[in-house]
Amino acid sequence: MAMRRFEYKTVKIEPKGFWGTKLDPDKIDEILNDLGNQGWELVAMQDLEVNGHSWSFHYTFKRERI
Repeated sequence: MAMRRFEYKTVKIEPKGFWGTKLDPDKIDEILNDLGNQGWELVAMQDLEVNGHSWSFHYTFKRERI
C-alpha cells in the first residue's frame, strides 16, 4: 500500500483600517473558496492576538500530493 503524502500552505490575512480592526468577510470567503477550488482543505486557523487585538489570522491548508 502506497503511503499518502500531503503538501501544506499557510495564508496570512490581516485586518485592514486605521487601527487594523476591519475584516472583509466577503474577501476572506473569496480567498478560502479559491483555495478550496484548487483542492486545498482548511485544517487549522490561528488568530494571532496581541493585548486583546487580532493582528492577523493564519489559515493552514493541506492537499494530497499526486
